[in-house]
Amino acid sequence: MRPVRGQLPALLVGTAIMVMASSTFASEQASEIDPVHVFNEVCYSKVPVVDAIREMATRLAWNPISGDDLKRFTALQDPDLLEGWDMQVGERLFRLGVVQSPPARGMAKTFPDFANGTATSCTLILDGQDDPDSLAVRMQALAGKDPESRDVPDGSLNTTTWAGGNADFKVFLFSKLDAIGGGLLNVTILAK
Repeated sequence: MRPVRGQLPALLVGTAIMVMASSTFASEQASEIDPVHVFNEVCYSKVPVVDAIREMATRLAWNPISGDDLKRFTALQDPDLLEGWDMQVGERLFRLGVVQSPPARGMAKTFPDFANGTATSCTLILDGQDDPDSLAVRMQALAGKDPESRDVPDGSLNTTTWAGGNADFKVFLFSKLDAIGGGLLNVTILAK
């Protein structure tokens, strides 16, 4: 159908409005993605069951990472398990790493009942698109209690730590955030 004379400008304006609205909608969707919710779904609610994370990575077609990019998730020379993925959630990109090993010497000394257990750590690297104060509030809500320490300087990052657990598990939750909302969220669980 050809537009009649005088309808072309209206058609172009209408098309431009639809394109602007759809790009605004996409931006709103990207800004509505809550990294703390993503962290809860892929790390906090899954660890120490690594197979649940692997299954999610396969089902959602996350891209595996390797080499030096993967080694950045741990300071350990030879962990029992080290896996990582680049994951896209909507229009946002995050990086996820999982490490499993015997507890580090310091943890084993602090928690001798767990010395022969397993430490599982899951880290979500943030994309820097969120307000750090808002992230801190949402992490506080996820933890459900006051942190053990708050905003401890660690290079360009401020670290907040929560700790808890029971006789069978010790749970440590960390947020390491910079001034612009970059950084990482981590959960580490010691299991007997």
